[in-house]
This record gives sequence, structure tokens and C-alpha cells, in this order.
Amino acid sequence: MQRLKTSATQPRPGSYTHPLGKIEVLPHAIHTLVLQATSECYGVLGIAAPRLRNGQAIILAPAHVSQGVRANVIDNQMVIDIYVALEYGLRISEIAHNIMSSVKFSVEKQLGIPVAQVNINVQGLLHGPASQDRQEKMKR
Repeated sequence: MQRLKTSATQPRPGSYTHPLGKIEVLPHAIHTLVLQATSECYGVLGIAAPRLRNGQAIILAPAHVSQGVRANVIDNQMVIDIYVALEYGLRISEIAHNIMSSVKFSVEKQLGIPVAQVNINVQGLLHGPASQDRQEKMKR
């Protein structure tokens, strides 16, 4: 499990104080929310590793997908970085905006903490199921 980076003076992501006590959300729960919202977006083929291997995007296995998400708290607002591989042939900016709005809405609704930024890092474009279907139709 990837640890979330925070500065020494800022609370940990998902840590909130309330007059009745303290609420703490584990980083794994935040990653799960982000991953769920991201994977539901059209055109996302997978969560990618933050680093390329031989210039190619590496789609992470389900056990390691949390490495493709980074969340930080800055001035009591969350900043989320997501590394993805998208389907070739689709509009990248449109998919990225859909991911941004979906993740922001999901995290703010379920955690109640404002999301300042959702940064989408497109690590690669891959041929996915929709592009293969289009190629088969063109051959016919």
C-alpha cells in the first residue's frame, strides 16, 4: 500500500476533527474511491505505473493499482494525481475531464473534504476493445 505524502504541519488525508471526536479515513479507502470513480469512466483501459518502462505505459495488476494514485492534503484541500492508460482513438482531453469531474464529485461527496485538484497523467494510449471492434467492422 502506498503511503500518502503530507507535510508535517498538515493533517493526514482523511483525518478530520469534529466537536464529538476525530474521524480518520485510511489511505487505502481514499485510493479505493479514486480507483472506482476512474475505472467507471469511458476510455480508461487501466491504472498505469507512474514511471514508464522502455517508453511504454505499464498497466498495473489489481493488487498494485494503488501505486497509480497519489493523494496529498495541502491547506485542508486534497490534491489527487492519477496515472492512467487510455484507449487509442478517443479524445484524450474529454476522457481526462470526465475522470477529473467524476473523482472530484465522488471524493467530496463521500469524504466531505474539498478537492482542490485532480491531475490526470496519461502514461500511454493503447488499443482497447472499442478500437478493435471498429477495425473488424471496417474489414467487413
